[in-house]
Amino acid sequence: MHTQKDPDSCGVIVLAAGQGKRMKSQVPKALHEIGGKALLFHVLDRVFETLPHAKVAIVLGHEHQKIEQLVSESPVFKIHDICFVVQPEQKGTGDAAKCAINSEWGEKILAKKLPVLVLPADLPLISDELILQMTEPLTRSVSLRLLTTEFQDPTGYGRVIRRGKKGSILRIVEEKDATLREKQTNEVAVSIYFFQSSFLKAMSQRLSNRNTQGEYYLTDLVAFAVQRKKTIDILNWKNSDDVRGVNNAWELAHAQRLMNERVVKKWAMQGVQFIDPWSSWIDVSVELSSGVTIHPGVILRGKTKIGPDSVIGPRSVLTDVVVGREVAIKTGTIADSSVIGDYCTVGPYAHLRLDNQIETHVKIGNFVELKKTKIGDYTSIAHLSYLGDAEVGKRVNIGCGFVTCNFDGRIIEGERKHKTIIGDDVFMGSDCQTVAPVTVGQGAYVASGSTITENVEPGSLAIARSRQVNKIGYVAKKGIN
Repeated sequence: MHTQKDPDSCGVIVLAAGQGKRMKSQVPKALHEIGGKALLFHVLDRVFETLPHAKVAIVLGHEHQKIEQLVSESPVFKIHDICFVVQPEQKGTGDAAKCAINSEWGEKILAKKLPVLVLPADLPLISDELILQMTEPLTRSVSLRLLTTEFQDPTGYGRVIRRGKKGSILRIVEEKDATLREKQTNEVAVSIYFFQSSFLKAMSQRLSNRNTQGEYYLTDLVAFAVQRKKTIDILNWKNSDDVRGVNNAWELAHAQRLMNERVVKKWAMQGVQFIDPWSSWIDVSVELSSGVTIHPGVILRGKTKIGPDSVIGPRSVLTDVVVGREVAIKTGTIADSSVIGDYCTVGPYAHLRLDNQIETHVKIGNFVELKKTKIGDYTSIAHLSYLGDAEVGKRVNIGCGFVTCNFDGRIIEGERKHKTIIGDDVFMGSDCQTVAPVTVGQGAYVASGSTITENVEPGSLAIARSRQVNKIGYVAKKGIN
């Protein structure tokens, strides 16, 4: 990880005021997610990994209160110096930067004569190295550093206009204002700048909205610098994927795929085996250990952690799940907010809902559903069962078709769902039910087909079913063929 040595190295303006109409969504563009994280949060992560002491101003507009709340409540960002600046009307990137530099945050930046990095909030693939190179100190003669790149299809981006093919830069022309010839240029600007703060302050006040969109363009500051014979540094970034913006749902999906490929490659290089890396989707916050095998169609989300040498079977979906070592998660398993201990097998087609704690050497078989349940070591729940609000001990055998009846409409001690407790070494026969609240004591046996409504003492045999009656000759008497 690269970091700046000077704690007051620079200010950072993150442009996040736009509504993102092309997304055609009620969600503000900055909050659309890829890799399990909002676009804005990806940018902030890169900024603070590279510039941990940066003084950041996030310019907000559309639904600013919602975005401000989410950033402020994030434990990751609480420790950093973040200021929120509201752009009352979304009148372009130049106006957004002007709002920031004219704010109290801007006054502090100017007083300290700190340079200012400007970034859009919709660049989730931006790299630490890019930010590091962009924020190399500016010499006194340089007013700004501009980042450019080349796209095969530059549609939607401002074109970099030079004196001749490879001469000095003259200006940046937004696409809607560009001529047909200018649109043939593949070198584009992606709204990443590093300014002397005094230059940004002075020139942002001079911006005009006399253009096709009636907006104040930050790109016009490049032409202002040229007109005043100011020196401009150009950083031409070769990996254009790093600076691809997200303006619509298709670009969001494309960025998601690029990020996922990076995440998968990172883990593969650390010893994780992907049977089909192009069909596995791994959030950026997931942690994988060496020796893990990921089968096709797996989706790992949130704070999921997979221990060494575990196998995640095809089409399994794990969200905020901690998996121990040498665990087999079989085909089609879905799990949320649960802990699975070492040497367990789960599935196929098991469903672990919220808040399950599974200890070691446990077998959770096909079509088993768990919710708020703790399972002790060496217990087997082989198939076709539901356990909710339950506590199951060690070495328990749960037969096929077992159901905990945890809800009967009553409220007991403030709880609407009631608890089943099954002690160690219990043998639960097939097709049984426990009507909670109820306890089955250690070492007890419950006969198949029983409905347990009362506590079972340790070491007992519980039989809760009607006695079988065979009526001889019944068929003949009824005349049934």
